[in-house]
Amino acid sequence: MDIQSVREDPATERQMEQMNHNKPRVGFTHNCYSTKLGKLFQTTCKRGMERAIGIAWPTLLRYRCNGDAKKFREGKKNPDAVFVYDDPLFSLLNKTLKDTAREYLTDADSGRKRTIVTQAIDMIVMLAFEDIYYRPLLKKEIQNVVMAFAKHPELLELNESEAYIDAVFNGFVKDTYSRQGRHKAFIEEVRKQGDKKE
Repeated sequence: MDIQSVREDPATERQMEQMNHNKPRVGFTHNCYSTKLGKLFQTTCKRGMERAIGIAWPTLLRYRCNGDAKKFREGKKNPDAVFVYDDPLFSLLNKTLKDTAREYLTDADSGRKRTIVTQAIDMIVMLAFEDIYYRPLLKKEIQNVVMAFAKHPELLELNESEAYIDAVFNGFVKDTYSRQGRHKAFIEEVRKQGDKKE
C-alpha cells in the first residue's frame, strides 16, 4: 500500500456516498483535498470543533482555578498543574488519556493536535469529576467498555492498512515494531482477562 492510497481512494469515496459512512474502509470517505464534502470535513467541521474546544476550555480552566486570575494565567502555561485529581480513578483516567495523546500524536502538527486533544480530555474528565450525575455513569461506562473488549480483544487489533496508516501519520515508522510489540502484549493481557471471566 502506498501513501496515495491512504490519502485518496475515489472508488471508496463513491461507495461511501451510498453507505452513509458506516462501512469499514481504507482511505478517506471523501478526499479532504479534492472533494467538496472532504473539504467540508477537513476545514469547516474540524475547525469548528477546534474553535468550540478553544472557547469552552479556558472557561473550565477559570472555574478550576476558582476565579483566581494569577492561577488562571499560570494554568494556561501549565494546565497539568491545575487539572489534578485526588480521586484515584480520575487521576488514572486523566494521566492515561493524556500520556497516550502525547506519545502518539507525533506528526509535524503535533503541538496543535496535542493541545486540542488534551483540552478535550480536560473537559470530559472534569465534567464527570465535577458533576455528580456523570461520575457513576462514567464508572459504569468504563466498566462496560473494558468488559466488552475483554470478550472481543480482536476488535482492537490493527489490520494491515491501519498499521500502515498509524506508522505513516503518527510518525512511528522507525518504532513500529516495538510499538506493535507493546500492542500485542496488551491484547494478550486483555485476552487473559476475558478468559478468566468466562
